[in-house]
Amino acid sequence: MVVEDWLEIDGSHCANNLLFPSQIPEEEKNLGPLDRLIHVYHFTKEAGQNQVQVQNFGEPFFLLIHEGETLAEVKARIQKKLQVSDEEFCKWKFAFLSMGRPEYLQDSDVVSNHFQRRDIYGAWEQQYLGLEHTDTAPKRTYTTNQNRLTFEKPVKIYN
Repeated sequence: MVVEDWLEIDGSHCANNLLFPSQIPEEEKNLGPLDRLIHVYHFTKEAGQNQVQVQNFGEPFFLLIHEGETLAEVKARIQKKLQVSDEEFCKWKFAFLSMGRPEYLQDSDVVSNHFQRRDIYGAWEQQYLGLEHTDTAPKRTYTTNQNRLTFEKPVKIYN
């Protein structure tokens, strides 16, 4: 979506009612008939009581994928966009996530094939490309009282 002069938000089009503004690169402004903008999130896996849970972190972004484009091609563009070193980037895993379940991808997989699926759950189902890696962002602390430290929490704006 490109916002011109105004934007009306009704909550039903925003995941968790959060907005993340980002600049659209020139090469992503003219979509071809089979190109798609997909959501991309950073995530880690945390072991719960009886299952593994996906925990998203960092800033999500949109990425243009082309029909027939392999994961290897998409990875190269993501690494350039995020400016991640080769040493760090080789540790990352890539997955198609749907209903909170990761399906890990190989470099030869065609990414757009995964995003064309529409399961019985309907349009509300959140599908995205996940970048699994450790969260290296520093956790800043602040004092809530003299005896207790608390980590910063994200700000959420609700309608």
